[in-house]
Amino acid sequence: MIPVTVRVDFGPAHQPVKVQTIEIHENASPKDAVQQLFPIEQGLICCAPGEVKGINGVSVDPLKNYWWRVMVNGEGKTVSPYRSRLKAGDLVEWVYLFNKK
Repeated sequence: MIPVTVRVDFGPAHQPVKVQTIEIHENASPKDAVQQLFPIEQGLICCAPGEVKGINGVSVDPLKNYWWRVMVNGEGKTVSPYRSRLKAGDLVEWVYLFNKK
């Protein structure tokens, strides 16, 4: 087991930000980490059926352009919610936001 810190920011959904350090199996994914704190909804959003569609009842809304974004240690472009693997001390951030494109 390794310690990682998980931060979930619900942004415009108006739920309180949650920050918690948890113990998780080594090589767990960012999706595994958030699932320890909140119920998640998964399914095909864009590219794969394992994507995170919702966290704690707050779901992506493609019509309004609201999405969940995941980052590990501040990096988001190369992070996959279910393929990336966590290491001890990582900061996993999930942010619900409006994508201005």
